[in-house]
Amino acid sequence: MQMFGIGLPELMVIFILSVLVVGPERVPQFAADLARWIRKTRAYANHLMRDFNEVMGDFEKEVGASREDWKEIASVVTRHTGDVTGELNKVANQVERSAAFDLDEAKTKEPPNVVPFEAARPLGEVTPEEADALAAARNGAAAEERGDGSEEAPAAEEKPWYETQRTTRTRRRRTSE
Repeated sequence: MQMFGIGLPELMVIFILSVLVVGPERVPQFAADLARWIRKTRAYANHLMRDFNEVMGDFEKEVGASREDWKEIASVVTRHTGDVTGELNKVANQVERSAAFDLDEAKTKEPPNVVPFEAARPLGEVTPEEADALAAARNGAAAEERGDGSEEAPAAEEKPWYETQRTTRTRRRRTSE
């Protein structure tokens, strides 16, 4: 027989130690005090359990009402999510059908923004006509900025924002004397 993981040999050792420590004449009083202490501890533990169960019952009542509300909200969200999912599936099917149609049409027709290979030129190369039009546009913009209406080119050519300007400094050499 074991109680709290303590067997008969351990109980005998505890009893012998208590007789030696307390003394043989005070063992009955010690046992009575120990029994009283165990009863008070059990009563206190029962009181705590009762209070805990009461609080948990109140909490479960509150949560139960909240749980029903959350279940109702979840059902509404699920229903609307199903509606949205159905609509998205319809749109996806329509897009797939139109994309398949567009792919078939694209295979048979040349896209309008493709430049023929013969007309292509290196990036950055400008024809003389385009250079004249660009210069005229720059002169017109410069005249508008000055507000005088003249179409003469500005005196100093502006550099692009991405080019850094280098300043030259002369360094003085220190001579050690």
